Amino acid sequence: MKEKIIYNKQAPERLDKYIHSLHPTFSRRFFQNAIKNGEVLVNNDEVSPSYRLKKNDKIKMDIKKTSKVDFEVKAEKEVGFEVIFEHPDFLIINKPAGISVHPSENEASNTLVNGLLAKYPEIENIGENELRPGIVHRLDKETSGILIVARNQKSFEYFKKLFQDRNIQKTYLAWVWGNLKNKVGKISDYTGKSRQNPTKQAVSANPEKLINPKQATTYYRVIREEEKGTLIELKPKTGRKHQIRLHLHSIGHPILGDKKYSNKLIRKFNEQFDRHLLHAQKIEFSYLDKKHYEFEASLPKEMDI
Repeated sequence: MKEKIIYNKQAPERLDKYIHSLHPTFSRRFFQNAIKNGEVLVNNDEVSPSYRLKKNDKIKMDIKKTSKVDFEVKAEKEVGFEVIFEHPDFLIINKPAGISVHPSENEASNTLVNGLLAKYPEIENIGENELRPGIVHRLDKETSGILIVARNQKSFEYFKKLFQDRNIQKTYLAWVWGNLKNKVGKISDYTGKSRQNPTKQAVSANPEKLINPKQATTYYRVIREEEKGTLIELKPKTGRKHQIRLHLHSIGHPILGDKKYSNKLIRKFNEQFDRHLLHAQKIEFSYLDKKHYEFEASLPKEMDI
């Protein structure tokens, strides 16, 4: 698909939405992939799918190598979740375990986003990715707890910057294997894809052992010790992929029920759990209205062990 276009509207419009309107037989997802692949340029520059077009912007399309699965994200009323708080600009959601936050090529339906679109259709065009409307941060599928969802682009950009600047405090609870020697501590090292097994994330003090290594820091303290394990509170300073799960596994205290990051000693023991026992309990931040917000999500019954 080759085309040159001059944007002639007065009002700004998202790039992906605009070119999709010109070719409605393709999905916006198709064009978002093309934009990210550098197959769509604005004024000869690569931009993001959420770029806001201005009058006389020159769009050049040469789409030939985009090959990802093409599907639309649909609203689904049957997806269940708890709404903790509604603000005109954002939502605070308690995500159940077992539900992915957003669709993917391997899981196109029954995600939190599908359910959100049914109840809050205004989020459809919010954000930078059609598969993640309104989503400014994520939780793993088997992790339950608090999520912020933006209801307009201004709040999306604001929360995105809060996370980038580490001005949002997140608190998690987890049941882990064994009893920790240090009841209060800090775990700090590098995380990234394992060079030995690129399908997994890994932890190392040596960044050369990882693909795309990034510094990661997690603070923890012991809440309660039981025969089955230890309940701990965690406050990640950074937000790397699988950070908490990786950090606890690295110190010999993997999260109970975690099938991916465990060891031979507890593999059999973990069979009794349907999910890994990690819960995003609390979130704190200051918003544009100059108010400080703090929300909690109660511990799900399967973590009351």
